[in-house]
Amino acid sequence: MTQRSEHQNSEKAILVAAEKEFLDKGFSRTTTTEIAKAAGVNHAMLHYYFRTKENLFMTVFDTKIKELSSSLTVVISKDLPFLEKIQAGVEAHFDCIADNPKLPFFIVNEFLSDKNRIKMVRPLLFPSILATYNTLEKEIQKEVACGNIRAISASNLIYTIVTLNICSFVAIPMVENLLEISRDEYQVFLHQRKKENVDIVLSRLRIAKKGKNE
Repeated sequence: MTQRSEHQNSEKAILVAAEKEFLDKGFSRTTTTEIAKAAGVNHAMLHYYFRTKENLFMTVFDTKIKELSSSLTVVISKDLPFLEKIQAGVEAHFDCIADNPKLPFFIVNEFLSDKNRIKMVRPLLFPSILATYNTLEKEIQKEVACGNIRAISASNLIYTIVTLNICSFVAIPMVENLLEISRDEYQVFLHQRKKENVDIVLSRLRIAKKGKNE
């Protein structure tokens, strides 16, 4: 293995360990000593790559924020019929959270515990989010004008998708404890919940068909 490969593997190991520690404990209760130990490197090497705990945290935080937001924005930019695009966006966003179930708690907790985090990530996310918002707003106006969907703002549509999906996972611990469901039952529940969220969003957009006697 070359020295470059060793460096890349060490840096990756640190990031993997840091992600787990930060997601499990948050910024304040995580130490770089614990991260270094979990990554199998010495503390000096961690300091060499990231200098400070804050730098390492922001690397992880930025990555997870972008991962969550891009799961929706990438799909919305695809060339698909509007309702199919929205369905795919809801599903992709839901799946991203399902792959990172601790992420909603992590993001909300860190934003609430340090308001500067919002200011720090805003410049990184704002351009892509704004572009997605503008594209979606234009498509909505076009679909409404053609009589294909009911009127709604892009901000309200995105807010509905995000809150539906995030709340589905915020409530999961309560559901698991109250219902005492197994892992297989949990997966079935998630599948049903994703379908339900898609149905809610699409029902809000679809124009109700008139009956024969109307």
